[in-house]
Amino acid sequence: MNLSKSPLRRVAGLAAGAVLGLAGVAVAASPAYATDSVIGYSTDCDTKTGDWVVTWTVTGNAPDGVEKFRFNAVKAEEGNPVKEVELPDYEVGKEYDTNKAITATQRVSGDKNFARLGVEVEFDNGHKDLPRENTATFEGTCDKDKEEPPASPSPSSPSPSPSLPSEEPEIPDDLPGEPEPIFELTCDTMTIGFDNPKDSLPIKLGYETSKGEKRERTIAPGTKGSETFSAKEGFFVNLTITVTYEGETYSETVKVDYVEPAGCEDDSEEPELPLTGAAAGGIAGGAAALLAIGGLLFVMARRRKVKFTA
Repeated sequence: MNLSKSPLRRVAGLAAGAVLGLAGVAVAASPAYATDSVIGYSTDCDTKTGDWVVTWTVTGNAPDGVEKFRFNAVKAEEGNPVKEVELPDYEVGKEYDTNKAITATQRVSGDKNFARLGVEVEFDNGHKDLPRENTATFEGTCDKDKEEPPASPSPSSPSPSPSLPSEEPEIPDDLPGEPEPIFELTCDTMTIGFDNPKDSLPIKLGYETSKGEKRERTIAPGTKGSETFSAKEGFFVNLTITVTYEGETYSETVKVDYVEPAGCEDDSEEPELPLTGAAAGGIAGGAAALLAIGGLLFVMARRRKVKFTA
């Protein structure tokens, strides 16, 4: 009997292919735990003190009915050399609200090259999340501004004649920098910020959410900065981006809507579980909005000679 032409052989081959296909789908779309913790961060250089300032965020993601979580362990470090430091904003044993970013600030000497945070979290339903860890790396050094002595006025120098202010200042064609947007979506969070190049300007970000929460962050040139928010359908952030160049301030606001990534919905009878990651379409749309109002704020302003007022 020729097995290659046997109906049984063909049926077995089709069945094996179907099994492999379903296995691939299961690997690609397997949901994350409904209850877990996420560590985020942003970094700034404090030129007044010469310190790196790391703002950590820990969010205890949980389904309805799970209201609180606590830290069973918190370990903060800086390096090199590696040194363990205290982080009093995160208190072991204290209860915190779920689905809300809990912030803590860590100041690190400007000559260090990283800061690290590790946590172990337990929720009030008894679920203990896996140990989580994230590392903030610093590029270059954070230097303290040098204070220059005030110049003594020359008695023989004539007083400059007052000049009338121009009706609308023009931004020079060599305005530096074009920041890259940071925009990430998960099934229950949204992260917004910028990666600011070294040749850019300090970027001030003002966040106001649809829940009434307000945050501010300034991103120095050569650093990254972002904020993470708990989010669901209908949530949005009004993001105000402000830059100052040669004494003039330019500002604009954009509304960034949360779009639930594909794969977060489950039509089966099983409880709905969020998926890790974000849909490419949602990321592209949000990042494009940030780029249009952030990166192109620099380019469009210098081309059109338009002044945006805060």
